[in-house]
Amino acid sequence: MMEIKIEIPKELEEEIKKLKKEEINRIVYEALKERLSERLLFKLADEILKNSELNDEQIEELSNIVKERVAKRYGIK
Repeated sequence: MMEIKIEIPKELEEEIKKLKKEEINRIVYEALKERLSERLLFKLADEILKNSELNDEQIEELSNIVKERVAKRYGIK
C-alpha cells in the first residue's frame, strides 16, 4: 500500500490530535476517494464530449442541470 505524507494546517492540528490513527486514515481515504472520483468523472465527460455536436446553448443547459444536481447532492442549494 502506498503511503502519503500530508501537512495539517495549524487551525486543524488540535482536532487532529484528538483522533485515532484509524479515524484519520478513514477521513483521508474518503476525501481522496471523492476527489479522485470527481477527477475521473470530468475526464470521462471530456472524452465523451470531445466529438460532441452540441451547440453552446445545449451545453449551457446541460451544465446548469449538472450544477443544480451537484449543489443538491452536497447541500449547497
